[in-house]
Amino acid sequence: MATARPSPSRRLPRGRSALDAQEIAGHHRRRLHEAVIALLGEQGYGATTVQELASQAGVSTKDFYELFAGKQQLVLDACDAVIQDACVPLRTRPVAEGDLRAALAAVLTAVVDVVVAEPAAARLAVVDIVAVGPQGIARRRSLSSGLHDLLRRAATVEGVPVLSEAALTVLAGGTLQVLDGHLRAGKLRPLRGAAQELAAWGAMYETGKPRALPARDPSLEAPAAPLERTLPRGRHSLPPGFVRRYQRTRILEAVLQVSAETGFEATSVKDLIAAAGLSPQAFYDTFASKDEAWAAAFEESFSQLYLAAWRAASPQDDRATQVGATVAACLRYLASEPGRARLLLVDAPSAGRIGAPAIDEALRGFEHLIAPALSGPDLPKLLPAAMVGGLAELVASWVLEGRTAQLPDLTAAVIEMILTPTLGLERAVRAANAAVYGGGAPTAAEQDDRHRLIDAFAEAVARDGLRATRLADVAQEAGIELDVANALFDDELDIATKALDAWAGQLVIIAAGAFLSSAGDPPLAAHRALEAALWHIARTPAVAALAVSDDPELSRATSVLRARYIALFFQLIAGQVPVAEQRAPQPLAALELVLDGILATLRRFAEEHHVAELPGQLPTLSLQCLTPFFGADEARRVAALAATSPSR
Repeated sequence: MATARPSPSRRLPRGRSALDAQEIAGHHRRRLHEAVIALLGEQGYGATTVQELASQAGVSTKDFYELFAGKQQLVLDACDAVIQDACVPLRTRPVAEGDLRAALAAVLTAVVDVVVAEPAAARLAVVDIVAVGPQGIARRRSLSSGLHDLLRRAATVEGVPVLSEAALTVLAGGTLQVLDGHLRAGKLRPLRGAAQELAAWGAMYETGKPRALPARDPSLEAPAAPLERTLPRGRHSLPPGFVRRYQRTRILEAVLQVSAETGFEATSVKDLIAAAGLSPQAFYDTFASKDEAWAAAFEESFSQLYLAAWRAASPQDDRATQVGATVAACLRYLASEPGRARLLLVDAPSAGRIGAPAIDEALRGFEHLIAPALSGPDLPKLLPAAMVGGLAELVASWVLEGRTAQLPDLTAAVIEMILTPTLGLERAVRAANAAVYGGGAPTAAEQDDRHRLIDAFAEAVARDGLRATRLADVAQEAGIELDVANALFDDELDIATKALDAWAGQLVIIAAGAFLSSAGDPPLAAHRALEAALWHIARTPAVAALAVSDDPELSRATSVLRARYIALFFQLIAGQVPVAEQRAPQPLAALELVLDGILATLRRFAEEHHVAELPGQLPTLSLQCLTPFFGADEARRVAALAATSPSR
């Protein structure tokens, strides 16, 4: 690593030099690296100019541009050099002898030693680099991946891992969160003690049977992109309130877009206005600055996530169920809001110093939320902050891998991570399994058998009817042992109910996500939710047919599921629809009637074995569903907009 500031004595002599061009270029490159480390630590990426960097390094701007295309390339190059210098010795050091805690402590202490030896350079790689945007965030994530690999080596005994991949990812992410906080505060002395505390925390997850993270599910598709919404040019009769909400929504969507594409601090107001597709006047009528727009987008995204967590936790009576409900609610929300999930978990740091206070406040909010589950006299004080940072790293890794819709599959692993420090690993595993599965966690083979059996059962019911379908016959057709089938499901009603429960839950998440992605225009949002629901039904015709079965026992089970998921969907969207914009005096009752109409249409298509054609009914169903809530004029407006700009 390089020193924080270049020394004047290291400047090249004026006039002719005996050094060749390559040596001079290397000298300039090192000095520019040192200038980046110094200036970004002092004033941040956005406030630092090429001229300042060149002046700090003692080189001309001509020499600068002979080496680098611009500021971004220089910052990335300097960060790569810092990471290379730091990681090579860490990777080649031998694994420490002793128990797991000692081995983890040796790795984390070595990392801390590197940070303490060169704090300015470490700050560039851990704190300041993310403001560059996606490429900077990738560098920060490479640090997490590298630390993950070092910890995995320490947690491998005779070729067998004793920590789960989730535990390794969370420990690595939590460690970086702790380093980030200390580097920004300039408090390095406590870091060596923190390394020991982090090692003690990581050793709590030691097990001979690490929990495997769920495999990628390719059947879960990302939600469709929002419909293009354009206001008519010139004079129009749209209410001013609608126009203001439209403009605000476009700007907030643009914040999400530019944060993901280029990084927010590196984006100008002009770029943001272009992404929103609005005039400068419309932008400044809504927000005073781009910073204010970012703050609104972040606050709106975070408040919805935190509200979902708080609502889920508040009715629960004990610590374990509170944690389970909170985790499940957060992961469901993030899965339903891929744009907001990416902003909160991946792109927010690209706002640089303007975003840091809001991000810190958000992290403290979740630290406060999980603190009761992490209280104990022997637990490290840094644990809540490290836990929240580490879990954010785990979830963010799935978002970056395109697995946002699958985030609820992380529920058991996250619950286990949170509860282990106070309950111990064995009890935490049982609590996580009970929260997610209602018992022991299924193995990968059992999960595969379960999915195959559900699919085969639904197809058999669609073909022969529920009364004529026997679990034993379906298991034989699917090539699954009868004792395995009986261990997975009690009887035909149990498999039908569980199939519908999973299907309906996914339906609600998909529909709510589609609604919330267009919530600035509630009638359009309702249309999008209906469209998303119809496509989900069309892709799953066999299970969808179970939802309209006329079997009395199954009807009782579906009525319970229906009440649960209507309430959940309504809770997700109720706050998004201003009272003045909707016509139904009792919206929940109206939602029940609307669902009756959709189910009647589904029943007719199921009886004719044409469920896959259901999306073709979208125009008719949209008019029928939107009119009770928003009136016929709004229903027709949305129908015309959808016809000219289909989302599929």
